[in-house]
Amino acid sequence: MKRFLIAVIAGAALLLGIYFMIYYLGFYIPSNPSGEIDIPFKTRGKELVIRETDGEYAPFFMKGVEVSASMPGHYATEFYADENDYLRWFRQIQEMGANTVKAARIMDDEFYNALYYYNTEHGTPLYLLQGIAVSDEANYGTADGYHKKYLGQILEDGKALVDIIHGRKAIPLGELGGSGAYHKDISRWVIGYVVGNHWNPDAVAYTDHKIPHRGGYSGTYISSNAEATAFEAMLAQVMDGIVSYENEKYDCMRPIGFVSNPENDFLEYDENYALQLRKYSSVDMEHLTVSGEMKAGIFAAYQLFDYCRDFSEYLSSAQKTALGEKLNGLNRTSSYDGYIQLLSRYHTMPVLITEYGFSSARGAVKIGEEPDDEKTQGKRLTEVYRDARKYGCIGVCISSWQDIWERRTWNTSFAVNQDHRNLWHDIQTDGQNYGLMEFAPGKEVPVCTIDGDPGEWTEEDRVLAEDGVTLYVRYDQEGIYLLLKGEKLSKDSVLYVPIDICGDVGSQECADPKLTFDRRADFLLCLNGPKNTKLLVQDRYQAVRERFEFEIDGRNSYTSYPDKDSTEFTVVQMALENHVLLENFRSMDPLERRSQTSLGLWDTGNLLCGSEDSKSRDYSSLADFYFGDDCVELRIPWLLLNVGDPTVMAAHKDYYENYGVEHEEFQAIWLGIAAEGHAEMKAFRVKGTGRKPEVHERLKDSYYVIREEWKREDISDVSNS
Repeated sequence: MKRFLIAVIAGAALLLGIYFMIYYLGFYIPSNPSGEIDIPFKTRGKELVIRETDGEYAPFFMKGVEVSASMPGHYATEFYADENDYLRWFRQIQEMGANTVKAARIMDDEFYNALYYYNTEHGTPLYLLQGIAVSDEANYGTADGYHKKYLGQILEDGKALVDIIHGRKAIPLGELGGSGAYHKDISRWVIGYVVGNHWNPDAVAYTDHKIPHRGGYSGTYISSNAEATAFEAMLAQVMDGIVSYENEKYDCMRPIGFVSNPENDFLEYDENYALQLRKYSSVDMEHLTVSGEMKAGIFAAYQLFDYCRDFSEYLSSAQKTALGEKLNGLNRTSSYDGYIQLLSRYHTMPVLITEYGFSSARGAVKIGEEPDDEKTQGKRLTEVYRDARKYGCIGVCISSWQDIWERRTWNTSFAVNQDHRNLWHDIQTDGQNYGLMEFAPGKEVPVCTIDGDPGEWTEEDRVLAEDGVTLYVRYDQEGIYLLLKGEKLSKDSVLYVPIDICGDVGSQECADPKLTFDRRADFLLCLNGPKNTKLLVQDRYQAVRERFEFEIDGRNSYTSYPDKDSTEFTVVQMALENHVLLENFRSMDPLERRSQTSLGLWDTGNLLCGSEDSKSRDYSSLADFYFGDDCVELRIPWLLLNVGDPTVMAAHKDYYENYGVEHEEFQAIWLGIAAEGHAEMKAFRVKGTGRKPEVHERLKDSYYVIREEWKREDISDVSNS
């Protein structure tokens, strides 16, 4: 018996040791290199082809959507989404007409398990485009691209991903991003690998500057040529290592490429414009070569974003000469002013658009670009898709599937408590609203639908009544909702609602319109018909003034600022990027240069009249208010009220006594009603929205626009459009 127990224990230890060696350490014995290689996808000329059941290859156009693990109340790196979430999303994504999902980095095991179960249970599978991300620590640190934290980590992650998709990996919690036991072989559905998520231009330039004379890389499958930079040679080494690992270990091979974008692409701009664009680095797939052993091929991968309008006008003379006829006849009215068309003309290999998207946020970001509603978001996504097909790309990938609450955007991030940004939905922030699916507040239904129907409101929501008008109030993770109801209330009515949130600032008097209040008001909601309804803020409490006044008009906001009891109320504003390029940037007077390149302003306090009822002729996903019979419903986003953390109901304190944005919790919002003269204000008690947001998933209008396009069986009209 004793010998038997010893044998059992020894056997178990041996099995555990073997498991540890294979699944944790990646141990393997190289297979016969002359054996048959499994190639489910490969490039052929400038197209991507898929192996069909008869063994023949047919053209494949990738219609993809990027999926992350981001969920309300959690960061993507927490991998809170579970297998059921992924299965539900995969079904909706495929019903939209997509044939591919993209993972930008190593996901948790539930993602890959879900893809396995989904594809084994459906006749038509969803394919996977797998990204290999570079860590922020490496990308924005002090190391060059050849450091073990850079090259070493990307290569380690790439090999781990090879094992993951073949179902032979186990990753402890906290390593490489995702973790778990990866035992499902999904390799038959993996299109290929994309190395990198976004190259920091500084890291690229630093590597090329620090190691200017490093020799090129000569690999078994992928090498760098004589024109390659040090950074490109490093990427060739990474890609060759990944291809070698998969071929040696699994007798398998698939296409691979590294990502680029307009900040790091092959284009060289005139020095004057390059300085303004801050374009000083380049990574070019054309500087890599493949050997005859690389049977699956390589592709050029691009992220797209609005970088430089009319870009071809600002190229250097040498660049224009080098491109020659490739610049002739660019369709400047197409997506990104002909950029996609030029990519296809320039590259000798297939071109894949691995990331592009447009936001449906209420807030704006750039001068001259008003916010897109969800239908416009879908139309713009469709236009890029059509151009990609028309100009010979092998696929597109929309980023992203879901809205991602944790994202930040430069012109709102200063106003938000960053520790809690993933706990509420900021519809003012561009970056949070790129998804085709929204996590809408409310467990099953929203607390209010802006449609002019007061039926959802109750007496419990009643706050005050004045001059025949009753005010009702609700709130959720997106903002505060108001219902004004009265027998004589119509589109022609002019009403004012003073609002007090911050105890440090505000005024009991407004100069224009001329009103007084029984307590200090921070904001004034001016209800004045469908075209002129707006939210005003006391000028001392105008957040954009404190943060961006120097970038807007060159003045230091702390040398001269409004009085504490200032009676001036101005429309709530936000800062915008200025993309103007100057012909004589270096030589012109600095003050003139500053005035022409200063940030712009957007009157985000101008409220949009529209209905959230999709059946209404006045429907708009950006609707702020709508009139009904003897009533009007409104929503004011939290950030318009300088509430930077509704989870604990914390608003900005006085900027000029705290030298910047400091948050202070409040327990009540004071509101009043006045047609003219004086307004008495009453308290509406509030609690934080909490750390566990209740939401329901809602497919945006953009989802249905894409579905209509992608579900078409006949695409000839697309390719000929």
